[in-house]
Amino acid sequence: MTQLDFSAALESAIYSHEPENLAAFSQPAPWSEPETILLVEDEAFVRKATAEALESAGYRLLIATSAAEALEAQRKCAQPVDLLLTDVVMPGMSGCDLATEFESLRPRTRVLLMSGRQEPLAGCEQSRYGRTFLAKPFSIHRLLSKVREVLAGNPFDMQAQA
Repeated sequence: MTQLDFSAALESAIYSHEPENLAAFSQPAPWSEPETILLVEDEAFVRKATAEALESAGYRLLIATSAAEALEAQRKCAQPVDLLLTDVVMPGMSGCDLATEFESLRPRTRVLLMSGRQEPLAGCEQSRYGRTFLAKPFSIHRLLSKVREVLAGNPFDMQAQA
């Protein structure tokens, strides 16, 4: 097998594990209202790729590049925000602090933290957010699975687990 054949086989194997119909994979029922996710990510590439995957799966998105933008977006948003999906390490306010602030403003919003590093989560372990974490880098399948898992969970059960 040549290097080109091996690369093509590897790419095929990776993509064969991705869902073909992202909307069917992620949404609980076709008749339900699209859920709203507030995505907070300061890194442009990760923000764009994550947003594309979530939008392709049928979620309604609000996008912010910082905690300050996220708090402003939630103030302006008339509909409920179902999920705060935020990076942990950001300039200014951390994702953990943003989650705590956000919870005081919108207590029914679920939270999913993401990070490429484990160290920043030490401060989050004392909160309910330590249980809802997505490690970077992640595949589309992993992202959508974790988002669905967190959205399907009972927010009061998550608080009790902490």
